Amino acid sequence: MAKKYDADVVIVGCGCAGGILARELTDAGLHVISLERGPDISSEEYSMDELKFPIRNKVLWGPQDEPRFTWRSDGSNSTERVITGWNGWGPGGDHLHWGAQSWRFQPATFEARSVFGQVENGAIVDWPISYDDLEPYYQRFEERVGISGDHTKDPFHPPRTKPYPMPPTVPSYATRHFVTAAKALGYDPFPVPGAINSTDYNGRFACGYCGFCQSYGCTVEAKGDVGLTEIRKARHNSNFELRFHSRAFEVAVDIHGHAEGVKYFDKNKDVQHVTGRLVIIAANYLESTHLMLLSKSALFPNGIANNGGQVGRYFHMRDITQLIGIFDEPMNSFIGPTPRWAVNKFADDNFSPEEYGEDFVMGGNITGADQHGLAGQPIEFTGAPTPEGIPNWGEAYKKFISKAYTHHYNSRIYLTEPPQDDKHIDLDPNVKDSFGLPVPRVTFDWHHQTSKQHAFLRQRAYEIYEKAGALHIWGGELGDPWVLNSHAGGTTRMGENPEESVVNRYCQTHEINNLFVVGSSSFPTIGAYNPGETVGALAYWVAEFIKKEAKVGKVFN
Repeated sequence: MAKKYDADVVIVGCGCAGGILARELTDAGLHVISLERGPDISSEEYSMDELKFPIRNKVLWGPQDEPRFTWRSDGSNSTERVITGWNGWGPGGDHLHWGAQSWRFQPATFEARSVFGQVENGAIVDWPISYDDLEPYYQRFEERVGISGDHTKDPFHPPRTKPYPMPPTVPSYATRHFVTAAKALGYDPFPVPGAINSTDYNGRFACGYCGFCQSYGCTVEAKGDVGLTEIRKARHNSNFELRFHSRAFEVAVDIHGHAEGVKYFDKNKDVQHVTGRLVIIAANYLESTHLMLLSKSALFPNGIANNGGQVGRYFHMRDITQLIGIFDEPMNSFIGPTPRWAVNKFADDNFSPEEYGEDFVMGGNITGADQHGLAGQPIEFTGAPTPEGIPNWGEAYKKFISKAYTHHYNSRIYLTEPPQDDKHIDLDPNVKDSFGLPVPRVTFDWHHQTSKQHAFLRQRAYEIYEKAGALHIWGGELGDPWVLNSHAGGTTRMGENPEESVVNRYCQTHEINNLFVVGSSSFPTIGAYNPGETVGALAYWVAEFIKKEAKVGKVFN
């Protein structure tokens, strides 16, 4: 007699990847149960409250007193730091508070080893899929979520079959100021593609240019996210069930080594067990890796699908620094949507570092004119560094802040960190969370080439400020390697060789046929661009594969 399952598919995580997979698979007639660790959140709960959201990290960012991971710089060291605070909280995950920059990766990113070669201690590899494979799924993401942009203004934009669904948003005065200086240097700035409605789109309003984008849910739903689009659609489908306050801690396997469901803590911290014919792990890179390492059994003593010892390896993250300039005239950079304009000239293989006397590989991009901080409102700005000669307290500081907030703008510098052979995530042997689970331990520090890349790009941004007539230019230091962001991956790497990867080109684990891991953790490399849209495109790519294979029963145990 055939075993009875609760669902055809159990998905862990209902963020960008999980939400897309939920809609695609339920639309195809499969019964899906998704587990979301956060609460249900609707746009009615959003507000322009800086203290509540980016400062106290309420609602959208989850509990801030919970140990999330530990960090050490090298495998020979013991734990150096314990980092608290969760993010990606509620239906939509990181999309709920993302800054809405929505880039496609360049073709070179998918051929990184072939294009850039290898670095010392590096683990740069080619992806098992190409840009051409994902191109139609990039387009689907842009149309479903709603992306505004103009690829004709970017001389380095990869090939595409259609334009963006909406034209770009109108640049602010500060942005036009930055653009004028960048153009004078021959840098060809262009509008960053963003999930911001420049017009009314698919029943959602156009942007009102309030500036409350990153770290906020949009009060008028003009900022596109998977929670408002794919998950909202899925929740109207009778094939879909979304369980909130569900903290997964084990993917269970049967006696044959097939995935057969997920164990999780519910809102009362009681253990529940949901079964499915197919399991998809679609949390962010840290949580997906953590769950796999926790899922130990007799058949997988080192964690599920980890008999080859590949889960957690090749962790890499790109740094994001903020260079600040202050001007004589007001800039009011806090006005308008987060995606601004960018300089793409020094990204990926768009240039040759050797021509500038540099020996690093890959590159990064520069955006402006951004507001300082995540959200760019006044309280957060007080945490900005001050230029040389300005104290960070007292009367002189007050005078500085009163002018600097309205007269500054930011350039963000996005670096490209190569994956390294010895940087990884495992379980901390000593630190546990409130559920009694060992937290993930991140072993990571910047590659020595990163400081060279950073110095080069910072100088290019500095020159833009000089051309723009900045009175003071400061900040832009290389970030601390323990301050993780969502621009990371590598720990469940995609590849065709099981000895060097965890999942195949469809994010199906090599060791378990009915277990998939979808998200940036599967990225072999991350290029100069924010990974959010590529996470979405990859989810559509995987969904197409699962739907085809499900028809003939190949992905079910």
